[in-house]
Amino acid sequence: MIFNKLWKYKGIILLPIIILLLSVISSFAQSNLSIGVAPTSKTLTLKPGEIYSDEIVFWNLSPSNDTYKVFVSGFEQIENQPGTAVILTPEDDALAPYSASKWVTVEKDSLLLESNKNTKLKYSIQVPQDVTDGEYNVEIFLISESNFQQGGTAAFASLASGTPILIRIGDEFVENAELLKFVSNKKYYEKISVVFLSRIKNIGDTHIQPTGEIIVENIFRQEVARIPFNKNKQSLLRDTSGDYEDYWDQSSYLSPNNAIAIGPMKATLLVTYRSFQPGFAVLSAQTSFWIIPWKLLIAILIVIILAIILSTNKKRARKKYETS
Repeated sequence: MIFNKLWKYKGIILLPIIILLLSVISSFAQSNLSIGVAPTSKTLTLKPGEIYSDEIVFWNLSPSNDTYKVFVSGFEQIENQPGTAVILTPEDDALAPYSASKWVTVEKDSLLLESNKNTKLKYSIQVPQDVTDGEYNVEIFLISESNFQQGGTAAFASLASGTPILIRIGDEFVENAELLKFVSNKKYYEKISVVFLSRIKNIGDTHIQPTGEIIVENIFRQEVARIPFNKNKQSLLRDTSGDYEDYWDQSSYLSPNNAIAIGPMKATLLVTYRSFQPGFAVLSAQTSFWIIPWKLLIAILIVIILAIILSTNKKRARKKYETS
């Protein structure tokens, strides 16, 4: 009985809850977006035993002052999502083999960011003497004390603002990668709206930025399209894989060089990833698919049939007229 009465007024009961949730989400988002940081990222090349010092500038874009806690942690790429990174929790950071968080010292544990003012945070990086060559990572970031009290380390994922740093140790790096997949998202298309799906694995000891082209040819081996691969220049951290999507959209079935894009098609992917002499390490793969504009083909067939019928009837009428 009580439940029925409450259900009758469910709109009145649920509305304040929804408003409360939206206000909490909104306050989190505003806090996250109200901090500016410079530099937005940094790449360093250091030697074992070297000490590096610098500073990060934060500024508060909100109309009110706020106190922020300072954190230092490694980060990792989101699985199969190139160009992304998520800050590690203290538990995961302690086990991360490529985290440089233990090398970093910051001058303060918290910062008061005054409205519309800049605040500098000095830090230093001391590279261990016995570190092996390769690339390591760390991020120095801020989270407002109120958000950290509400979300704890869960706030690392979405409410942190900071500077990610890649640290290269040594002079020689192994840049190596594998092409695990290259396919189209479908085997048959009516219109030219093709999505190419690729997966690349970074098996070197530094991050890479794969680039290249996808060359599409028709049954006559004529080039009908040349699509840039990874035009957004999404990088891959070491020991990670990334899925890439590249699009071929074209309104006409004729290419600019008048090659026809109908029937069986072959796509060839050519990828380079090395920063030094990239042409000596090219990843390649091929895939095939069909473009069949069946509606257009049926319309053409109907026109041909009608033309044949009209021509036949015209000949019959002429022959009948001549015999009469």
